[in-house]
Amino acid sequence: MSGKKPKMASTLKSSAEANTLTIKWGAFEVKGLDPKRAEAIGLQPVVKKIGYGSSSQELPPMLTHEGTIARYCRRTAELMLQSSEFWEQIELKTRDTNTYYKELLTNSRVQEEAYRTAADILSKIMARPGLLNVWELSCPGLLQSKMRELELQEPGTPVYLETLKERTRIELVYDAVVALKKIEQERPIHDEDIAERYSAVAARAEEEQKKIMSQEAALAQELREIGDGTETIVLYAMRLEASLASNVLSLREQRLLAVPAELFMLTHVEMLDLANNKLKELPSEVCHMTKLKKLYLDNNRLAKLPHELHKLGHSLTLLGISDNPLEPSLMQLYLAGLPVLLAHLKATRPKAPASTRASAGELASFDLFTTSLPAYKPLQLTGTLTATG
Repeated sequence: MSGKKPKMASTLKSSAEANTLTIKWGAFEVKGLDPKRAEAIGLQPVVKKIGYGSSSQELPPMLTHEGTIARYCRRTAELMLQSSEFWEQIELKTRDTNTYYKELLTNSRVQEEAYRTAADILSKIMARPGLLNVWELSCPGLLQSKMRELELQEPGTPVYLETLKERTRIELVYDAVVALKKIEQERPIHDEDIAERYSAVAARAEEEQKKIMSQEAALAQELREIGDGTETIVLYAMRLEASLASNVLSLREQRLLAVPAELFMLTHVEMLDLANNKLKELPSEVCHMTKLKKLYLDNNRLAKLPHELHKLGHSLTLLGISDNPLEPSLMQLYLAGLPVLLAHLKATRPKAPASTRASAGELASFDLFTTSLPAYKPLQLTGTLTATG
């Protein structure tokens, strides 16, 4: 009996460790989200719930995977924080830290993309050896051109960074081409020769990927210690997640000064409560919530309503907008009844050219929070390549 106790304890310990692993990113695959990046930024998975309580039982197509849901809720919650009363103070406290890490991350991302695209070029050279001669001839001129461009541009600007990335990529490819040409002077070039140069460049790209994730994790940790509003983001995200199962989105008394357009991608919502905030404008994207039945906007600072609201006439049955400084004429229409108000908004809508605002489909295609990074697989090469066209 005594001899079995250690084994049982060991089994229990293993079971506990397994349970711990199941709540950590990397223990299982989540579609739409890179596990390492998610762990670096502290993003948690969102599990879809079933058993909707109303007719609109299907979530929007963009919210079909747990990872996508997590990304959407996190990013939209961040945008909500930036549109709230909390943001001005948070921005002041975190400005220096954000500026410091922004420079680090920008440089790392430029390097990572340069290495990654250079590795991609070398893989094409392996598939078509004749490209070796093309790059040997073109690289010197390309490098000189990029150097001149850098001298004319202001450091740190997007154009400068893009040119720097291209110059770095060309340098990496040219170094590999020169090394391979030296080998060709002594013997034919083998596939392992090109694979060696590819692996070296790809390894540097992977190092930059790790550096980026390390910097992101450090930034997130420092911002949390300073007070970056993480707790508020979590609370906002929880409210967004709750709407996935209930079709009710309550953002009452959340100290919002504005509402991000991304919020209206939740096209399954039937009741939206934005009362008791400090909204001065209701975004026209509200018209994308085509199943919306009840909209509460009471006790805000709205003087007007978007003309696009009339598009919800087929579904909207209740509009609460008391305690707002509405224009007198608009208030009279509101008191006359919702159908009258919506008809007025439709009749007085601008006759301008097509709106430049995003449609519901375009909103759904936005990559709100890119978390995936490329992975490099080992090459399986055989045979001998020559550098002849």
